[in-house]
Amino acid sequence: MLVHQDLPEKIIREIKEIPPLPDIVVRVLKLTRNPDVSAQELTQVISQDQALTGNILRLCNSSYYGLPRVVSSLTQAVMYLGFYTVRNLVLTCSVSQMYSTDTEIYGYRKGGLWFHAVACAMASEILCKRVRPDIHDTAFTAGLLHDIGQIIMGIRIKDTAETIVDLMTNGGLSEIDAEKEAVGFSHDELGAMIADNWNFPEELVHAIRFHQFPEKAQTKSLLTAIVHIADAIVLKLGYGVELEQMKHPISSFALKATGIKEGELDTIEEKVVKIVDENCELFMHVT
Repeated sequence: MLVHQDLPEKIIREIKEIPPLPDIVVRVLKLTRNPDVSAQELTQVISQDQALTGNILRLCNSSYYGLPRVVSSLTQAVMYLGFYTVRNLVLTCSVSQMYSTDTEIYGYRKGGLWFHAVACAMASEILCKRVRPDIHDTAFTAGLLHDIGQIIMGIRIKDTAETIVDLMTNGGLSEIDAEKEAVGFSHDELGAMIADNWNFPEELVHAIRFHQFPEKAQTKSLLTAIVHIADAIVLKLGYGVELEQMKHPISSFALKATGIKEGELDTIEEKVVKIVDENCELFMHVT
């Protein structure tokens, strides 16, 4: 994959220690890429995990999805929400286990990185429905996983976290530059390799790799620009973040790529606040 061919060997070593996605998630991802798969096949796979099934039903009955009736079975969930949204719920429940840690992640409050991830997923979906509605499910996934590299770095490099924070707060470096200075690579580089290792689509890998620099995403710039704007918004709103230095301005390239005007951002922020405040708590307690 072009996005990480020149990265140092130490990233490769980190990747080898990352556990693979659970088998049931891999199977669901594979099924939802098959246009001929049936709802029955999908529900049969998911239903093998009772805890996962219960979490999916709880989430799909939340106000976030606004279903007209209470869903009591996976079959109904697939019927009302569709394959890709159910896939997102499976992925959300699985990835939450990685984020559900007592480990302090630099720059975020305790548990804040998961809060930030869920808020960014929701903001990405909101933006995508405004810009490109047909890929809103992919935008949710990209927003959810954009900082997946940071959870790994926060766990693996505890002895370097204080250095990263010091470089940001006293050295005036950005988060990305501070990570590279302290460790030799950044969380977006690591995250892209994790996503590639999990066989995620190229556009998703690019969105993770370049979410802070959307102008570098080349032909994969739209999804990356959406996640970039969503990330900047939820950081500005303080969702999960502890350090002011974590926040970044919205790239003019991202605004141009999405067609969003600066004058629209206040309205978009208000919508993000409403959606996140009403729904994020339920996602925070997925077990």
